[in-house]
Amino acid sequence: MAENTFEYELPDGYILVLGPDNRDYIVPEFMAQSLEQALAVQLAKSNIGVTKASGIDPAAKNTQIYNTLGGNLHVPPEPPLTDQERLSLHAEVCSLQQRLGISYKDAAHRLYLAEVEKLQLANTHRKALGALDRHIRKSLQFIAERHSVNEGQKSGTNDKQQ
Repeated sequence: MAENTFEYELPDGYILVLGPDNRDYIVPEFMAQSLEQALAVQLAKSNIGVTKASGIDPAAKNTQIYNTLGGNLHVPPEPPLTDQERLSLHAEVCSLQQRLGISYKDAAHRLYLAEVEKLQLANTHRKALGALDRHIRKSLQFIAERHSVNEGQKSGTNDKQQ
């Protein structure tokens, strides 16, 4: 039996790379290292044996609801955080960890406290806006009553003159 081998005449500056689909690709030499790294990452991701859990968070039944300026806040979040949101939070924690030179736990705690502070500030603003709304309503009612009283007096004087 004859082997299925091919001989390539590669131009200068190009090399032969085995792709993820086990096919040969001719690529420029300057791209070879980044392509090999991308292939290694893709292979590592495909070899991860993670089972998919159900999308329902078991703790979601014990949710607490907080009213904030932007609407209702469910703790824990319902629906649960997506993988992209979790990765974003993880990247934020890692960034803070590297920038400040602190442990992962401390960085996560700092971000948690920052979020708590944002919620407290939003709640304070909500209460202040509620108080402002009540004062505006009272003022408008007072003005409307005063206006109707003044209108009644004017119409009463007009009736007397006629």
